[in-house]
Amino acid sequence: MQKQIGWVAAVLIVVACSADPVNRSTAPGDFLETHEESESATKTPAFVVVSERRLDADGAGQGKDAYDLIRAFGGKRSIEAPDLYSINHPGAAHIYEDSDPEVGPHFVFVIHRDDDIDRDRRDKSDRQRNEIKTYSSSEDAVKGFEGETLVFRWKFKIDHGMTVSRRFTHLFQLKAVGGDDSQPILTISGSKRRGEDGIEVRHSSPPERQVLQRSDWSEIEGEWLTAYCRATFSDTGSLRVIVKRLRDDAVIFDIDAGDLDLWRGTTAGHFVRPKWGIYRSILDRDNLRPDEEVVRFANFSIS
Repeated sequence: MQKQIGWVAAVLIVVACSADPVNRSTAPGDFLETHEESESATKTPAFVVVSERRLDADGAGQGKDAYDLIRAFGGKRSIEAPDLYSINHPGAAHIYEDSDPEVGPHFVFVIHRDDDIDRDRRDKSDRQRNEIKTYSSSEDAVKGFEGETLVFRWKFKIDHGMTVSRRFTHLFQLKAVGGDDSQPILTISGSKRRGEDGIEVRHSSPPERQVLQRSDWSEIEGEWLTAYCRATFSDTGSLRVIVKRLRDDAVIFDIDAGDLDLWRGTTAGHFVRPKWGIYRSILDRDNLRPDEEVVRFANFSIS
């Protein structure tokens, strides 16, 4: 289903991830085979898990508020939702909880073409944002430092009818903090090309940008997807991205790339952080519906 644009297979590495929602230390050689990378008959346990952090919804009207759950995961300033800024779109919740039979409790992210802007940036009227992230004050376990390998897992669903433009609609980013951080290192994005809506995995190594793989929008619209991203943060890093449809296990993306530039930092304090949500250009406005657009997310983890 995916359309291969670049990259050949690199060395397959299997990473163990704990199911526990807390930090998990492992003894040397401790190893668990992951579902996402079980396609190879030969397993090489290259890593042990030293920590895992999870973010799970607990159900609408149950337990903690959605924003409290997110802040417990990423920190006090981990949410960039329009309702948190008085000059943006206050009074309308942009992230809330819901539940369905497929994944159970999950988070709902919404965006409004004509009402939302980018945080409190009136000087940037060309884009809008509703995202969660880790940042400088987040704990080190949810940040990627030079030479480290992190595994990101989550589920997401793009509701029926959502449109994308010829610009960008980022749903996931790996973004450098420090060094040349003007462009995200990696994104999963919606984009219209040659008149057709699609979803793609993009990599940038300034000044170069490329699409690693692309799939048709019809393959994923209205479907829950499981996402797995393993990245080793180095100038010659490795990347494993697997996205599947939950309903039938159909593979949307399968990327295994080595010798890939996944680092932008220049000091020991620089790092790479994940961002999830909806961050899109509104310059190509005519290709975006005025309707409220919805993307659902569930079961985040960083190992």
